[in-house]
This record gives sequence, structure tokens and C-alpha cells, in this order.
Amino acid sequence: MKATRKKEHCHSATRALCNLCGALCDAKIVFSDDKVFLVKWCPDHGESRALVCSDVEWYLRSLSYVKPGTNPANRAINALGPCPGSCGLCPRHQQHTCVPILEITDQCNMKCPICLVAGRVSEELSPEQVNTIIDNLLRYEEKINMLTLSGGEPTCHPRFLEIVDLVLRPEIGLVSVSTNGLLLSQDDRLICELRDRGVVISLQFDGFSPEVYQKLRGNASLAEMKRKLVEKIISLGGQVSLTVTLARGVNEQELGEILDLFFAHDEILSIMIQPFADTCRAHREMPRECIDAVTIPEVVKLLAGASGGVIQEKDFTPLPCSHPGCFALTYLLKTAEGRFVSLPSILPAEDYLDMIKNQALMNTDWQSLAKIKDALYALWSSDGIVPDREAVLKTVRKILLELNAFDNNSSHRKTLDIGLKNIKSIFIHHFMDRATFDLSRAVKCCNHYPQADGRLLPACVRNNLM
Repeated sequence: MKATRKKEHCHSATRALCNLCGALCDAKIVFSDDKVFLVKWCPDHGESRALVCSDVEWYLRSLSYVKPGTNPANRAINALGPCPGSCGLCPRHQQHTCVPILEITDQCNMKCPICLVAGRVSEELSPEQVNTIIDNLLRYEEKINMLTLSGGEPTCHPRFLEIVDLVLRPEIGLVSVSTNGLLLSQDDRLICELRDRGVVISLQFDGFSPEVYQKLRGNASLAEMKRKLVEKIISLGGQVSLTVTLARGVNEQELGEILDLFFAHDEILSIMIQPFADTCRAHREMPRECIDAVTIPEVVKLLAGASGGVIQEKDFTPLPCSHPGCFALTYLLKTAEGRFVSLPSILPAEDYLDMIKNQALMNTDWQSLAKIKDALYALWSSDGIVPDREAVLKTVRKILLELNAFDNNSSHRKTLDIGLKNIKSIFIHHFMDRATFDLSRAVKCCNHYPQADGRLLPACVRNNLM
């Protein structure tokens, strides 16, 4: 009996990469069986497809959150060339840099089976190159909400702290270091150096089970090391963010315990969930089926189910400045009683979306602070239904008193600290790989890798094509 093909609906056209050879080819976004697929046609290898969203309703709803792109103050490339081969950002790119990710070294002291960047030519940035890169960034953006030092393993750079000091400029609100934690676990002094500089430690943290780390990182003993390191950072007064690579059938069951840890400590500012992307070494050592990827709406369901009722699926929205297929997030206000209430549940939708667009962290410039004040005063006088109303209002009063203590000349970091102290965040960032690469997403990317030659490369263009 001949198999019948499920009815499919073509939503839009784009450009993508052939699953087999990686060549750029014509593609379309297709709805089939309540899921969203990227269907590509390569002249040499024919049709290939990949799952990009497990829920058509989520996908369509997310499109309503999209905001018009914001151009940078200046561009590195003003001429139009082939896209994405001439990327840097050229005028085709539809979004400025929200989060610059500065790779200061390709050296690493681990060999993770799922590494995003394995196989690159080994190089290190000099302090002079870092200075030039920051100068260029501030010419493009004028002010940066958050900058991440990455690698490789950034703490392996022989002049790591010197570079940290170079990027701690008044125009940069917050600096984080993306790290596997190996060197930090052996050196309390280094933790204290970062603490004293106000640097957030963005720690690779995939769960608590040795089996998880054996599968994802090739080293089961990391489970105990990571747990102890988080405890040490907290005991030393540092600030930490947890970055979780989520792979189907490997560590979904770890999310409940990760959330418990997150909610229990003020020093843990945020969680970043990154569904496994099949790039570089991962493509050779831990391949996944292109139609079996963990997608954003699945992660949202997993988080809501693992949170014990603290967060709901409706608390998550796309990041309005990027492509809706790239991010989902929520912000959680900690009340004076220690409970958590999502900001989307207490603030008007348009105000909330304006606060979270175009920034790595919730907007805390003075224009946004004035908007937050107005929204909070409206909440204060509202008769509407608000979760934990009395506790929320008590917390709002405390925040307003803190805001009123500042004037318009207060530093960017001081106002950011108000948010970090009172509001936690959960982000889901679905990096693209060869199977899921979609050029319409790449041109809306707001996470960029600054290069020594002045270019800015969108994250997934860098990871898949450079």
C-alpha cells in the first residue's frame, strides 16, 4: 500500500544549508502535522528537512512579538555583498548588537563532544587587539548593556585578568565570563578577582548527574566539581549565571533540580538554556536526527512542569528584537517574602516588550526606568488580579525607593544592579546548526562576535560558516 504524505502548508521562503554538503540553497518554512519544518532543496543532494519548532501555534503566536529592527549607530561594512559571505554587519542586517561575544582565545582545557566551536585554528587575542575591538564596538553601539568574554576557555588566556580590566569600561554595563569552571574550581583567588571587578561567572552547568557530564562533556567527575564550584562562588560572594546545554534523552530530567538551585540563591542571577546544536565536533561525535531536535516550546513546557508551579508556559515570550525562533525568556520578580512572580503577569504587554527589547538585560536606562515606575505605580493603584499582590506591592515600594535614590547622572551599572538584585531571568537560546540554519533568522541576529578586523559576525553565521 502506497504511503500517503501528510498535508503540508508552505508558510514562507528563505535560504538555508543543505543537510549533507552545507551549501547555501533555496528553502521554505513548512507546517506539517502541527510542527514547523525547514525544507531545503540542494541541486546536488535533493530535498532535506529539519524540525525548527514543535508547535505551529507557538510559532505563529511568536511572530506577533516581532519588533522592527534597530540599526547600529555605525556599521563596519557599508557596501552590499553576497549574503552571508560578506557579513560584518552590512546594511542587509536588520538588528544592532545586543550582546557582543568576545572570543579571546580558542585554547580550551576540555574536549566536549558537543563543543560548538571545536576545530578552529588556534589563536589568542592580544590586549592591544581587545582594546581595538572595544573601541570599534563603542563606535558601532555607543553603549553596551552586557559583554561576554568567551572562547575556547577564556580563563586559559595567559593575560586573562588584564583583558578583563580592559573591557571594564564605563560604557559597558555588565561583563560576564563564559567558562567551564575548571580553573576557577582550583583557584579561589581568581573567583575573588572576578567578584571584586563585578564580573558575572557564566558557568557551563548541565545538571547534577555524572552520567549527564559523561555524555555531554566526556567527563563524569565534572558533576561533583560543578556543584562544589557553585557553592564556592556563592560562599565567596560572587555572582553566577548557569548555562545549560539541553539534549533530548540526556538531561531533561535535571531541570527541576537546576531550578531549585536557581530559586534558592540570590547570587544565581539567571539561567540560559541552550538546546543542543549539532555543529563542529558535535557533528562527528554526537549527531542527532534533524527531525528530533529539542525546540523552544518543548523547553518552555519542561521548565513550567519542573518549576513546581512557580512559572507557567504563558510567562515566556520571544525576545522581540531578534527572530522569534532564536530566543524565549521570562523575568521573575523576587518578592520580600522570597516568592517569585513573573513580570509578564503583572505588567502591560507593550510596556514589558519595550523593556526587554534591544538589550541583553532588562532595560534600566532612565527612559526605561521612568516607564517601569509608571507601570508599577499603575499596578499599585490597580484593582486587577495580580499574583501575590500584597507581596508584589511591598517589593515594588522597595524598588521605587532605590530608584528614587539615583539621579539622571547615575552610572549604567548602578541602575543595572537594581535589576540584578531584584529580578531573575530565564533565557532559552536556540542556536542554529547546519540542519536548522535559516538566513532569515541570521539577518535578525543580535548576538555578535566582534573580530579584530572590525567586523561583527552573527553568532550562527560564525559557528556554521566561518
